[in-house]
Amino acid sequence: MRPVLLLATGAGLFAALSHAPRSSALTGTLLPMLLALAFAVTLAGRPSGGALVAGALSAFLGSVTWLIAPSLGGAVALLLAYAERTVRVRGMRVRALHLTLAAVAGTAAAALSASYASAPPELLTVAFALVAVLCTVPLLVAADDPRVVALESAASTLGPPLSASLYTAAELLRCEELGLLDRETLVDVRRSWRSLERLVLARLRVRGGGETARLVTDSLERQIAEHVASLGRAAVAATTVGAAEAGIDDRALRDVRARGEALEERSRAMVEVKEQAIMGE
Repeated sequence: MRPVLLLATGAGLFAALSHAPRSSALTGTLLPMLLALAFAVTLAGRPSGGALVAGALSAFLGSVTWLIAPSLGGAVALLLAYAERTVRVRGMRVRALHLTLAAVAGTAAAALSASYASAPPELLTVAFALVAVLCTVPLLVAADDPRVVALESAASTLGPPLSASLYTAAELLRCEELGLLDRETLVDVRRSWRSLERLVLARLRVRGGGETARLVTDSLERQIAEHVASLGRAAVAATTVGAAEAGIDDRALRDVRARGEALEERSRAMVEVKEQAIMGE
């Protein structure tokens, strides 16, 4: 996800919706559609059917309801733009929170857009900067990577024994910590993820029970398992590097130990002074 593009398309969408009633039919329809599609695709991280449908519905229904009430139009536009991401949020309560944040943020963004649509350029800039931030409020709720959803869907479709490898790959994506790997290894890991995605898609396309189909599926499943195993080793390596670095950096331990020894010496000295005072009496 590109944050700058997300902010720009979010602010642009509400600017286009607020100016649509005063624009020509072509501009008032086409511009919100393009910006809504760009916003939804940016949220999804890649073009997909779900993101494109969500963006198109966001622009269309958002424009229609904006004419009734801008606050309602903003809520509808942002709810639908986030629809694809909402599906990737795990848990009903968390999903409800995600929807609530989208509706509230859309309502507030629409109110700002409508209130400052005719404001001077300085106020307009500030207002739409706030609108851009409001459009990202639902991102406070965590959602699965689209690749995780795709892998889990493929696992449920293909079933065992391949599903075990695919569920493992999905968990690796959820816990992915590759920032500690060197650049060359990181490039290889990302290339391996892309190869895994292509292999899974190829396996989903293979149908039939002939001898040739069986040989192809066996080959694809073996390669998928090998990719998942190598990605698992990379994840373990990244975790090991992080643990090793944490173990090497023991300055806090040394500081605490030194402070404890100093306090112990001070306590011993105080006891000795007290004992000497008692003996002197």
